[in-house]
Amino acid sequence: MSQSQQALPFPSRRFKRLPMALFLAGCTTGSMALADENQTAVDAAPVTKTAPAKADDSQLKTVTVTARRREESAQNVPTPMSVISGQTLETQRVYRIQDLQQLVPSVNVAYMHARQSSVSIRGLGNNPASDGLEGSVGLYIDNVYLGRPGMAVFDLMDIEQLDVLRGPQGTLFGKNTTAGVINITTRAPTFTPERSIETSVGEDGYFQTKGTISGPLTDELAGRFSAYRTRSDGDIKNEFDGHKLNGGAREGFRGQLLYKPSETFNLRWIGDYNEEDSSAGTRTLFSTGPTINGVNRYETRAAAAGATLVDGSHRKVNLDNQQSVTVFQGGTSLEANWTLPSDYTLTSITSYRWWDFTPRNDDGLDVPAAYNAGVSVNDKQWSQEFRIASPTGGFFDYVAGAYYFGSDLDNKSFTYYGPKADIWNGTATGALADVNTVGNGHISTNSFALFAQGTWHLTPQLDFTAGLRGTYEEKSAWVTRNAPVGGAAVTGAAA
Repeated sequence: MSQSQQALPFPSRRFKRLPMALFLAGCTTGSMALADENQTAVDAAPVTKTAPAKADDSQLKTVTVTARRREESAQNVPTPMSVISGQTLETQRVYRIQDLQQLVPSVNVAYMHARQSSVSIRGLGNNPASDGLEGSVGLYIDNVYLGRPGMAVFDLMDIEQLDVLRGPQGTLFGKNTTAGVINITTRAPTFTPERSIETSVGEDGYFQTKGTISGPLTDELAGRFSAYRTRSDGDIKNEFDGHKLNGGAREGFRGQLLYKPSETFNLRWIGDYNEEDSSAGTRTLFSTGPTINGVNRYETRAAAAGATLVDGSHRKVNLDNQQSVTVFQGGTSLEANWTLPSDYTLTSITSYRWWDFTPRNDDGLDVPAAYNAGVSVNDKQWSQEFRIASPTGGFFDYVAGAYYFGSDLDNKSFTYYGPKADIWNGTATGALADVNTVGNGHISTNSFALFAQGTWHLTPQLDFTAGLRGTYEEKSAWVTRNAPVGGAAVTGAAA
């Protein structure tokens, strides 16, 4: 029996930093002085708003959140949550979603590479590589739902705030989420000039540069542009050619425009692009041992194929072929906000995103048993949300909305065997040697939803909150498997 161990991609070692659904939410108290034990605010600096300065510097500052789709103090929101400012993310060197579990309780990110990734809250999640299912934890960036966890696997660049909301959020957010929501808000364009640049270096060739520029373009229009590049040599040595693996490069940019002709209307456009070219997901051999019949078939088969095994516990592999992952993704969104008479707020959010993932996986040996195997994915998604929020301060306030989400996903599973495939797999001569197998799949999704949540303020200390949601969703899929090509006529018996 053999075991393989998944090494952490892009080693997260310390480095030096250079300057430069229908449900009842129940009764809740609405005037607590401090957040309850289920609600945490991890905030080293003001997030978006702060209380007026007091003589007593130890006084808690107001943390403003949009957990209920309107700006309000975290102290008044009856939702278990953690709120993290962008400055805290930078101070704690949390640059990726997969690093978030270092900072937030009950959040776990399973990460191998962009396709084999998933997020769970309180232990609730889903299969990391399920192309047909959306995650139980909703991932949002600037109010846009990301249909695949891998869409969030990029550097957290120029972030204003990150909220982790625990529990079902389907009566407030457009896409239904049963386990919780991770809501990421980026910094918006400013009408005062800003610019920054930062460079970090570390072990194993780690090098990161990121920069931002923001400011007014006209009296009513402001722009913002942010970019980054991160690279690492990796921390796993390939004995076959001496190269380092489990590293690579990520880079991307985000451009924004904010049009604000009046205090009652604003329009925000965002476009972003990210790419990754890495050897993330490199597997190392953890141990080998006898199977239930007492025979160590892994080592026996490797020896028969002429492969030399190395001890993966010393961060070494012996691969004769390429190990790589390439990811290209991008998207655009347009958010409009109107303040209507009587202080109602109408919001429209339109978005389109695409995501391409291509792996190249070696067989883990230094002989050609298989040249490449994996599943490549191309995903396109689009969404439209309309939402209205009532004014606050009265006996009853509410948020209601309509949401549409569509996606088209194509995947291709492939295995390209080498001349040693029959020896390694124990198959009859010619069964797998130099054979190529390919399969294709397509999944189409259309989802429609109506949602609403309201709160009755019964007394200054007692609120009653209820919500409902209705969803209609269609999924269609097809799968094809091509006949294997290559190889030779099969002779003999299986080993």
